[in-house]
Amino acid sequence: MLNANYREKSMFWRQIPPPAHIVNRSKEVASPDFNGTFSNAATGQHALVNTQQNVQLRDYEMRIKAGFDEIKSVVELLTVQQKRSDFVYWSQQTISQKLGITFSQKQVEEFISHGFDSQVLYGQCVFAQFMAMSKEFFEQDPLRGQSKQHAERIFREAGFHAVGVAPCADGRLAHFISYVLRLPYLVTRRKAHAGALFDVSESVRNWVFIEHSRFRDAVPNSIEEPTRYLKMAVYHYSKSDPHHQGCAAHGSDDDKAAEAALSRLKDFRQAIENRFGCGSTVQTLLIGINTDDDSLKVHVPNQQGKVCLKRFVETDTLYHQTNNMNAEQARDFIQQAVVGCNQQVGSTAPAESMNKLIAWFIENNFSQIAYVKTYENGCYSDIGHAERFIGIGNGFEEVQLRNLTYYSYLDTVEEGLNDVNVGIKIFTGLNLKKGWPIPIIIRCDYDGRVPGSKDRAQEKANRIEQALHDRYSELSAKGQLQTLCTLRDNTGNQAAERLPGLVAP
Repeated sequence: MLNANYREKSMFWRQIPPPAHIVNRSKEVASPDFNGTFSNAATGQHALVNTQQNVQLRDYEMRIKAGFDEIKSVVELLTVQQKRSDFVYWSQQTISQKLGITFSQKQVEEFISHGFDSQVLYGQCVFAQFMAMSKEFFEQDPLRGQSKQHAERIFREAGFHAVGVAPCADGRLAHFISYVLRLPYLVTRRKAHAGALFDVSESVRNWVFIEHSRFRDAVPNSIEEPTRYLKMAVYHYSKSDPHHQGCAAHGSDDDKAAEAALSRLKDFRQAIENRFGCGSTVQTLLIGINTDDDSLKVHVPNQQGKVCLKRFVETDTLYHQTNNMNAEQARDFIQQAVVGCNQQVGSTAPAESMNKLIAWFIENNFSQIAYVKTYENGCYSDIGHAERFIGIGNGFEEVQLRNLTYYSYLDTVEEGLNDVNVGIKIFTGLNLKKGWPIPIIIRCDYDGRVPGSKDRAQEKANRIEQALHDRYSELSAKGQLQTLCTLRDNTGNQAAERLPGLVAP
């Protein structure tokens, strides 16, 4: 029985880079596509699990998180050594050796100009690691998220030309695209909100933009093709500690979390039909994720595309039921299970194309279930919040790791106040009570093709930053709120750009 307050960490969980032979092995791995499945007969692994991809993903996760997790120990070391006569030079070398971060002499001198400020140093180290992560993510594509042709073909064959995903802002869902569903990040549009309570009006505007592009430019496909837009909402729950580790925005009430997400999906679909006619119907899909082990509860739509909370399949059950089957048998079993799910409650089966798409999602999730079994003994040791920073604004495609970031989409602090409050509450426990500040990274994307777009994005980022410091003035005055403004041209694979801000050195 799992103790709600403690879980023994697996031997794989240590926050250190993987051994050299693992790194070298992962670099040698080649696969035909992001979701390629390999034979696992020799290892006894599930036939649909991509074990080689799991090695690659684990390498990336361990390496990136280690860069953030070493920051506190380095800052503590510098704090006790601040009286050294060669402190400026020594601290530069120490930070570089232990964190891979290069601070100039001027920057270090500013950290100590009014007495050693460990809070500013901590924040700047977090920000520097984020900028390095962003550069690697977009320029080197370590998760192969820019290879989207295979996934696009599957979505198109299922009758969908674009996909929007609205997960909860909880950091335990930040890896939903690249890890849990094993999708290239470029094939979806992700915007997270506390409790998966996405903005229906904003989602409608995005749908209009996509359909206009189809009508004018045949992008991503011609308006003549009978494809639709797929909108997914993702709520979460914890089977091991449902009353404490569920969704904070819904008071860890799993039923309430699912109902709220479904309600937003219904409102979105109804808004499209009311405004543009029934011929503009979109498809919606509701997915729940067990944050203990990344298994899913997929709510299967009926023939008319309607979603119901009572109709669902659970991927952990299907994983075990198909464990001794070959790949073909397992795929057939999954599709039959999806159809049978609806029949058991007297509903119609989903459309054949939707059945195949859901089956593909389930197959992809099997690799993540095996990932957690292999590296986390079947259940994450950090079943609760363990985020490293808060991210607000838009974009943040480079954030694809579990519990790295509490990320929430917002346009203004006022509109996204609830989401920000939830993040502050989470980090009060994670950081403030332990003597560390709350690092917040602001992102505003812009379109480099549009004159003045970058300037407007910069003004917006600065407004959000100022609004944060005004809203949480007490934290700001004590140096407990460290913020960074960033921009990114979303028309390509450029990394984030750092802006001078209120606390930038």
